[in-house]
Amino acid sequence: MTKKQKQAKECNLKKCPGFRCGCTCCDDDEVEEWIVEYCVFHERMKDFLISKGIKIEFCDDRVRFKNCSDGKKCKFLKYALNKEIDPRPIDCKIYPFAVDWHTIDFEKRLVNIMYCDYDCPLIKTGEISKSFKDDVVKILRRDFSMLFYGMEFIFKFKNGTVDKKYERLHGWVK
Repeated sequence: MTKKQKQAKECNLKKCPGFRCGCTCCDDDEVEEWIVEYCVFHERMKDFLISKGIKIEFCDDRVRFKNCSDGKKCKFLKYALNKEIDPRPIDCKIYPFAVDWHTIDFEKRLVNIMYCDYDCPLIKTGEISKSFKDDVVKILRRDFSMLFYGMEFIFKFKNGTVDKKYERLHGWVK
């Protein structure tokens, strides 16, 4: 497998049927990331993303992307200008996991990783492999190093989901 082929498949679960699945778990209409992540990965492509129908909204220290999917395929991947770089937000790269951004402990350099939700059939059946989790940590280690000036973090998988209701109450998600 070439580097190009490996990158395109980054963090896609082998048993996941993708858009053929009735759940469409990862077909979010809205994805959010920190401004610093946006600047590292997307600023140079902003006008291009907008031309492909992705809406970009800035809110405090966050960026929201809306209309990120055509219902079957991720627009970030579909329209990627460089197929060797995965331009998706971090939480999309590691789906069905998500970083619990609100509990990052910078002093201890500890990052908790949880499920996005329990709708994914592979979560329900327990079919997420150790090698997939290892890939998630590898992606996070690389991207966090770029975002936070080479800092090394410890990544811990926690039971439960990132609480979207809590985020909405505090204005982090609309």
